[in-house]
Amino acid sequence: MMSRRLNPGMAAMVMAGLALAAGTAPTLSQGVARDTPAQQRDKPVAASGKIAGRVLGADNGRPVTRALVGLVAAELPGGRSALTDNSGAFEFIELPSGRYTLTASKAGYVGLSFGQRRPLQAGTPLQLADGQELKAVDFRLPRGSAITGHVYDENGDPLPGAAVRAGRYQYGQGMRQLVPAGTAQTDDRGEYRVWGLNPGEYYISAIARNPGVPAGRGFAAQTGPAGPGAFIARGRGATPAADGRDDLAQEAYAPTYFPGVPSVNEARVVTIGLATEVAGIDFNVLLVRASRISGRVTNADGSAASAGNVNLIPEGATGRNGGPLGGNYGSRLQDDGTFSLVNVPPGRYVLRARGDGPRIRGGDYVPPQFALLPLTVDGDINNLNVALAMGATISGTVTFQASQSTQPPQVNQFRIIASLVDRSETGPNSTARIEQDGTFLLVGVPAGALWLRSQAPGSWSLKSAIVDGRDTIDAPFEVRAGDKITGVEITFIAKQSEIIGTVSDAQGLPVTEYTVLAFPTDSALWRPQARQIVTARPDQTGTFQLRGLPPGDYYVTTIDPAEQGEWFEPAFLEQHRGGATRVRLGEGDMRTQNFRVSPGMN
Repeated sequence: MMSRRLNPGMAAMVMAGLALAAGTAPTLSQGVARDTPAQQRDKPVAASGKIAGRVLGADNGRPVTRALVGLVAAELPGGRSALTDNSGAFEFIELPSGRYTLTASKAGYVGLSFGQRRPLQAGTPLQLADGQELKAVDFRLPRGSAITGHVYDENGDPLPGAAVRAGRYQYGQGMRQLVPAGTAQTDDRGEYRVWGLNPGEYYISAIARNPGVPAGRGFAAQTGPAGPGAFIARGRGATPAADGRDDLAQEAYAPTYFPGVPSVNEARVVTIGLATEVAGIDFNVLLVRASRISGRVTNADGSAASAGNVNLIPEGATGRNGGPLGGNYGSRLQDDGTFSLVNVPPGRYVLRARGDGPRIRGGDYVPPQFALLPLTVDGDINNLNVALAMGATISGTVTFQASQSTQPPQVNQFRIIASLVDRSETGPNSTARIEQDGTFLLVGVPAGALWLRSQAPGSWSLKSAIVDGRDTIDAPFEVRAGDKITGVEITFIAKQSEIIGTVSDAQGLPVTEYTVLAFPTDSALWRPQARQIVTARPDQTGTFQLRGLPPGDYYVTTIDPAEQGEWFEPAFLEQHRGGATRVRLGEGDMRTQNFRVSPGMN
């Protein structure tokens, strides 16, 4: 897929605009309570810290009323939120000491984290001491940008009711992917306006609506702010036959990218700046020969799968949504196991099916069954037989390695999760709780390359996951349908390693605009979702904390990334390896590493 970055001039303008908009250094203050008082919630100890500020418009300096301000910290389970008053003011009271992330947003504006300098970048955390009061934690929210244009049919006539989506490349779970960023719908003139966008580079797509396709049959199943999106069938046979068959036309509108091409690889990028509007992004949708895929899904014993779903995902796409701007094709199974997908354009796909068993007495249920089938679509496919296979089971034991100061774990707060590497599950991830005897059982695990991950409270983290004598915590393992994997040994540890330090200039003054990066010296671990790649932003005092790193050898350095998450790219890490400091961490080690930098320079 194509990927571009903002040109240096655009990047400088965006960075300067967001740096100005994200707020200035906080000061000590008093204030008036605006959020829910802590005495209305259970709390273990008294807390008296305060954070206060205002949200103003970046363009005119006027108060932004009823902006949503969010406050997140490990010491605040669930976080807190407040709306600004008529003067744009907000205040959070009775806060415990901790490290806080503050955000502000309102429809029509670019949402920001405090101290944010680039689109989608992390902001500056705020370190709050016991009883400390921070004032003037102010935001200047820029107006969101917009892209406008027209969508036409193959004859150049306006196409009303088309769903238009703007997508941009960004990193998610360590992988660069195209994700939706805004939606709109064309009016009777075929005109659209996607608004509230961050500055950056976008790809625009259109999907024509088809109210004649039943929900759950092709694109009509994909709903969103613009409503159901589907192809509009054209030509002979555009309406269902008298006997009820779905004899839809062989020509239909395909998902189309600006400037009128079928693939994002051929699409033209649209670049917008901060609080600007780009007009004239007009294009015609493509009329293609569409196909109908129908068939029946059966259980492993040959009976009809009466509950479940079928998804058709473009080959090479990752995640549950398939192609993020074109959508995927989904259908719920009928009682007799049949399904039908209509208006499918030519191409190579992967069909994933899931059959859900009925619930039985006591609230238990039959584990789901799965199927995966590659398909090449170049015409109708009828009477397709999709045979489900039993999912795998994974069982084992859990060990907890606690430090002397750590409270004994409450095992019901831990979860073991099996997740497909390509994230293409057709339903929830397989999850298991840990029983009081330290055992766990994952059922209904789909076939494929899997990660074993966890949810753990407090300072606990996953240390190892031994499968067949091999630690798979940093390497996925293959699971086949019906596998029964036993004897898995999972270990949690309460000793979290940590690197702390400061970032300052030559005069010793704090510098907050950099990101501190730790990554492993072993380049084999330079990959998406690696536990050994961790970043942190310095707080208002220039102090940073890198937590949760597993034992090993690391490079530690300061970076000024153009994109959030680009540090998962091997080329990026190679570029920063030369000037980095090497640090070795053992279990529970705490290391101090200070940096002297020149603000404003890479």
